[in-house]
Amino acid sequence: MQRSGVALLAGLMVLAGCSGAASQDGGHTATSVAATFTSPPAWPGHAWKRNGQELPSTEIVAAAGPEHCGWESATFLTIAWPLGTQAQTADRARQYIRDPNGVVSQALHARLSFHATLPANAQPTGYWYGAVQLYASASDVSQSVYLVVGHDVERWPRSDPMTLCS
Repeated sequence: MQRSGVALLAGLMVLAGCSGAASQDGGHTATSVAATFTSPPAWPGHAWKRNGQELPSTEIVAAAGPEHCGWESATFLTIAWPLGTQAQTADRARQYIRDPNGVVSQALHARLSFHATLPANAQPTGYWYGAVQLYASASDVSQSVYLVVGHDVERWPRSDPMTLCS
């Protein structure tokens, strides 16, 4: 990994208050979005791919929230914005949170949908982890993203501003 990527990773870790060792894909195959994210890995989380290439966490990262804040059951998905770029600062990224237990925010929990319908204008972003594909809808991308495995669709709400742990 390049030096600038390491610096950003450290910065995102501080912003999210996360700590922990790297986690490997390990040939993971999921039958649902929940099977992948019910027990999210510690930061830096799952290795995502695009165009068959593993991506740095400066582009996309999904990991458990920080344990010291009691958020480890939530998955924090941080994506460089615009899509396909590398975020060197937090203001060049968007954060979406899967908070099934409402430990991070009741408002985010209320906007999370485990049985979402993919909007007609949703398009695959090209990002994937195992069987999970990330979709975005032009009419909804500022508010949420969609994670899809086959016919299983979850809508994860955007946290704007980013949710941070102190």
